[in-house]
Amino acid sequence: MTEKKKTEKTGPKTQNKNFSFERLQLNESQSQREHAEFHNCYSLQSVRDDIQFLQVVYGKKISVSPEDVNTDFINNLKVIGKDIYFFFKTLEIDINPQNYIKAKYEFIQKRIPGGDPNIFYLAWNGLIKNDSFRRLLIKTFSLSHFSDLVAPQSIPTLGSSLTRYRTKLVLADDMATNPDGNRRTEGRALEDGSGLIMKEGIVWLPNGKAIPLFAQAYVPLNQTQVILIRHGKSQHESGGENPEFVGSGYWDTWENNRRISGSKSNFLHELGMETARELGKDFAVAVDILDKAGYPLWSWSKDTPVEVFGSESENTEQTARLFLQNAGYNNMQFHAMYGLNSQKYGALTFKYKKEIIEEASQILSGNEEPTEETRKYIAKYFKNRFYHYPEGETLIEADWRIAYSFVDLLNKNLGKRILLADHSGAIRVFEAVIRTLDFAEYSTIKEAQDSIMAFCYQPGRNLRYDYLQRKDFPLRKRPKN
Repeated sequence: MTEKKKTEKTGPKTQNKNFSFERLQLNESQSQREHAEFHNCYSLQSVRDDIQFLQVVYGKKISVSPEDVNTDFINNLKVIGKDIYFFFKTLEIDINPQNYIKAKYEFIQKRIPGGDPNIFYLAWNGLIKNDSFRRLLIKTFSLSHFSDLVAPQSIPTLGSSLTRYRTKLVLADDMATNPDGNRRTEGRALEDGSGLIMKEGIVWLPNGKAIPLFAQAYVPLNQTQVILIRHGKSQHESGGENPEFVGSGYWDTWENNRRISGSKSNFLHELGMETARELGKDFAVAVDILDKAGYPLWSWSKDTPVEVFGSESENTEQTARLFLQNAGYNNMQFHAMYGLNSQKYGALTFKYKKEIIEEASQILSGNEEPTEETRKYIAKYFKNRFYHYPEGETLIEADWRIAYSFVDLLNKNLGKRILLADHSGAIRVFEAVIRTLDFAEYSTIKEAQDSIMAFCYQPGRNLRYDYLQRKDFPLRKRPKN
């Protein structure tokens, strides 16, 4: 948290028996010389404020106290800050989330005194004031690498046989009509990745969308086709009814004092269940039309369940099951993926947002009544994409993990049509990767719960996506409540 403008006194050296900086102790002048790069990252008051906040979060004494913070303590935090910085400098270029999590855990155990997550929290969140560290994080967790993988080509040259049409699960208007303006009912003859040339059929839906498919639910061996939906209202909601953009994503105004959501143990609210059912009934319209035309999305049987992927949060599996059941599919196999989980909020999970904001604001205000400006500052601080939640992770780490897992999912399911159910934050990342958006662009995206999206991925081609349903072109007219 930001430093207060007051005179700071150097406190006594820490006598805490549970915490030791012994192996990191440096001569003070040497420390200031070697770690001048981090001299603005830590101050006596800001570190004390952070410790007070941790005490509030855990509701008990922790391994350090504000009284432990003195000049030596601050200098040792600078040493740890340096270690964190060079930890990222030495990471492998193509590290995956599993190896990164392992490396980070090992770093905390070996380089943080006592493997103490509280000291790691203090060191990291002071370090994010450093421009070089933020640039290093942006470089390490850039989504551009994933965008290059799924969007590798520019517009084909004139006369090229490689067009957008080859990887489009929902056809654009200019692709779905003949030159005379009539609707197409036949697609192109395409090579399916095994050497076979197959003829597509085009089926039209009542909302004006055209879908090119092969008979008997066949998917080319060189494609992964995805139907994507977002889960509905959950018991622990992250977003508010009127979210406001604060520089690093959507964050509600806490008027309803909603709890911070968790990546696990978050079930659908009854309203969310109803949303999933209604969305399934919408999808049933498309399913019925495609089945009758001889181009089903999935050939249902007990031996061939619909393959479904989502986060480890129970609300995604609930959403997928209710969605498919109401669309006429009663057999699915759900694969919970850690990589698709929402941001890990650690010790703040399921705590009330408004209470956390108020407590942090009071600390920042010197335990006096905080102003609205202070509360807004704290709200923005917690949504800083570099802020590391206690025993959790940063937003920039979470987005990178989700992007990696999304591209990996596409490559591991070639020749299949799958259903993907996830949360709004993950869908933001999917769109960022597909559309090559930077953070300022994708952080404001909030996918509607009545949308049904379709992806078509083929290695070496631009990944294409469109909507089977959206508010402005619904598949059916829903009954009024």
